[in-house]
Amino acid sequence: MSTTSEAQRGHAKGVGSVSQESDVGDRREWSPTARLAAANRMRESLKDRAGLLRIAEAAAFYFVDTFTADASAITLVRGSEYRTLITVGDPAPGVVRHDDGTVYPTSTYPQITEVLRAGRGYVASIGNDGGVPETQAMLRSIRRSSCIGAPIIYRTNVLGEVFLTRRTGVHTFNGNDLAIALDLSRQLGFRVGPAVVAYDQNNPDWWPEIE
Repeated sequence: MSTTSEAQRGHAKGVGSVSQESDVGDRREWSPTARLAAANRMRESLKDRAGLLRIAEAAAFYFVDTFTADASAITLVRGSEYRTLITVGDPAPGVVRHDDGTVYPTSTYPQITEVLRAGRGYVASIGNDGGVPETQAMLRSIRRSSCIGAPIIYRTNVLGEVFLTRRTGVHTFNGNDLAIALDLSRQLGFRVGPAVVAYDQNNPDWWPEIE
């Protein structure tokens, strides 16, 4: 989808200025006040956005900033396929698992897919797979030290994933970060769900089957 790539290029300057000094993302513990502030900021970030791609773009930038991540991707899952809507953050080679608009099979990451579809999410770092062994090879392939994957849920349906990474030399994500990411990704689902329905109606052929 060229729209997402154009949006990412248009925000290249903004990506470079994303704060790595967030008052919440650098904490090992999230206070109730920080959790509430994060939820309020998400609502503020998305309130004027309309359409699937614009919502995904705003959400990706929000998650990068809130979690002091070096990159964030918003990906949908349907049947046996994933589609990456947008990835923002550090453009260093290897940071993006799949280019914007790429459709690829869920069999690429079977363990991750199972976890996401169970609504659990995952957090992993080099040497600590968080119960999802295939995260180790994935982290090495993208040259990052830790990651979070949180399912985007609307009603009872898992629509996709919010994926976050941090580079080596920055403290790794932990279980507290995952808990907050799960809360926020579910909140995101209430915006993404209706947007996906509308996009399907207006673009019936937008998700081709993999040969």
